[in-house]
Amino acid sequence: MQVPLDKDIRDQWENFAHRNGFDSLQAYIRFMAKADIDGRRVNFEESVRLSPEAEARYAKQIAEHEELRRQGKVKSYDNVDDFMKYLLSDETS
Repeated sequence: MQVPLDKDIRDQWENFAHRNGFDSLQAYIRFMAKADIDGRRVNFEESVRLSPEAEARYAKQIAEHEELRRQGKVKSYDNVDDFMKYLLSDETS
Protein backbone atom coordinates (compact mmCIF):
# COMPACT_ATOMS: atom_id res chain seq x y z
CA MET A 1 0.00 0.00 0.00
CA GLN A 2 1.35 3.40 -0.91
CA VAL A 3 -0.26 6.59 0.32
CA PRO A 4 1.08 9.92 -0.91
CA LEU A 5 1.81 12.20 2.09
CA ASP A 6 3.44 15.55 2.43
CA LYS A 7 6.98 14.99 3.78
CA ASP A 8 6.37 17.29 6.75
CA ILE A 9 3.22 15.39 7.75
CA ARG A 10 4.98 12.03 7.34
CA ASP A 11 7.92 13.22 9.47
CA GLN A 12 5.61 14.52 12.20
CA TRP A 13 3.62 11.27 12.14
CA GLU A 14 6.84 9.24 12.39
CA ASN A 15 7.94 11.34 15.38
CA PHE A 16 4.55 10.67 16.98
CA ALA A 17 5.03 6.93 16.43
CA HIS A 18 8.51 7.04 17.99
CA ARG A 19 7.28 9.02 21.01
CA ASN A 20 4.70 6.30 21.57
CA GLY A 21 7.23 3.46 21.54
CA PHE A 22 7.14 2.29 17.93
CA ASP A 23 10.41 1.78 16.08
CA SER A 24 8.94 3.00 12.78
CA LEU A 25 5.87 4.52 11.22
CA GLN A 26 5.23 1.21 9.46
CA ALA A 27 5.13 -0.61 12.81
CA TYR A 28 2.64 1.97 14.10
CA ILE A 29 0.41 1.58 11.02
CA ARG A 30 0.51 -2.24 11.30
CA PHE A 31 -0.42 -2.01 15.00
CA MET A 32 -3.32 0.35 14.32
CA ALA A 33 -4.60 -1.78 11.41
CA LYS A 34 -4.59 -4.91 13.59
CA ALA A 35 -6.32 -3.05 16.44
CA ASP A 36 -9.01 -1.83 14.02
CA ILE A 37 -9.59 -5.35 12.68
CA ASP A 38 -9.75 -6.76 16.23
CA GLY A 39 -12.21 -4.07 17.28
CA ARG A 40 -9.85 -2.55 19.87
CA ARG A 41 -9.70 1.17 20.58
CA VAL A 42 -6.25 2.61 21.13
CA ASN A 43 -5.74 5.93 22.91
CA PHE A 44 -2.43 7.77 22.58
CA GLU A 45 -3.48 10.93 24.39
CA GLU A 46 -1.00 12.45 26.77
CA SER A 47 -1.05 10.69 30.10
CA VAL A 48 -1.84 12.48 33.32
CA ARG A 49 1.23 13.67 35.21
CA LEU A 50 1.64 13.03 38.90
CA SER A 51 1.68 16.00 41.21
CA PRO A 52 5.12 17.03 42.52
CA GLU A 53 4.06 15.71 45.94
CA ALA A 54 3.11 12.31 44.51
CA GLU A 55 6.35 12.14 42.51
CA ALA A 56 8.33 12.88 45.69
CA ARG A 57 6.37 10.27 47.65
CA TYR A 58 6.96 7.59 45.00
CA ALA A 59 10.64 8.51 44.67
CA LYS A 60 11.01 8.06 48.45
CA GLN A 61 9.22 4.69 48.34
CA ILE A 62 11.42 3.51 45.47
CA ALA A 63 14.57 4.59 47.33
CA GLU A 64 13.40 2.76 50.46
CA HIS A 65 12.66 -0.38 48.42
CA GLU A 66 16.06 -0.23 46.73
CA GLU A 67 17.76 0.04 50.13
CA LEU A 68 15.83 -2.99 51.43
CA ARG A 69 16.80 -4.86 48.25
CA ARG A 70 20.49 -4.03 48.80
CA GLN A 71 20.13 -5.33 52.37
CA GLY A 72 18.71 -8.61 51.06
CA LYS A 73 15.31 -8.00 52.65
CA VAL A 74 13.29 -8.17 49.42
CA LYS A 75 12.27 -11.53 47.96
CA SER A 76 12.96 -12.12 44.31
CA TYR A 77 12.03 -14.94 41.98
CA ASP A 78 13.58 -16.42 38.86
CA ASN A 79 10.29 -17.57 37.38
CA VAL A 80 6.53 -17.25 37.70
CA ASP A 81 6.10 -20.76 39.10
CA ASP A 82 8.27 -20.01 42.14
CA PHE A 83 6.49 -16.69 42.66
CA MET A 84 3.06 -18.36 42.49
CA LYS A 85 4.18 -21.10 44.93
CA TYR A 86 5.18 -18.36 47.38
CA LEU A 87 1.90 -16.48 46.91
CA LEU A 88 -0.14 -19.62 47.48
CA SER A 89 1.90 -20.82 50.46
CA ASP A 90 1.26 -20.22 54.12
CA GLU A 91 4.52 -18.21 54.22
CA THR A 92 2.76 -15.11 52.88
CA SER A 93 0.54 -14.76 55.97
